[in-house]
Amino acid sequence: MRDMRRWWIPALWMVVIINVLWWGCEKKEKNNPGTENAERRVDKEIRESPEEGYLAPGFTLQNLNGSPVNLSDFKGRVVLLNFWASWCGPCKKEIPALKRLYQIRKSPDFEILAISLDRTDADKVASFVSANQMEFPILLNPVGNVGERYWVRGIPT
Repeated sequence: MRDMRRWWIPALWMVVIINVLWWGCEKKEKNNPGTENAERRVDKEIRESPEEGYLAPGFTLQNLNGSPVNLSDFKGRVVLLNFWASWCGPCKKEIPALKRLYQIRKSPDFEILAISLDRTDADKVASFVSANQMEFPILLNPVGNVGERYWVRGIPT
């Protein structure tokens, strides 16, 4: 009998503690239904991530004229970000498809922002854009930091 009390009393206390913790957590959830989900929604609305359901990571880059362009300038519109470089063969092959898409979808609700990852000066990128008759906005990101924020691992993306 004495041996049984050695393990029985601590086991009983563990059951009591677990129940107190369990019911304490349960009470919090009943008093504030959906609090955890609301916190997740707020975090999701505020957090920037290239994942679906989050705010797109913001950025400001210069266009070919040297003027700053901010992603937030396009709020409420569908924006296709295209990361490319003039030296990239697959990027060159993709240009006609992007041009067709731009002509088909061109509207106040849609925009293509082509983000050049070229490390050359803007004049070389501008001559490439002109030679390929790219009509959509071209932004310069020679450092590639915007591509990093969008998890770009290769181009075109």
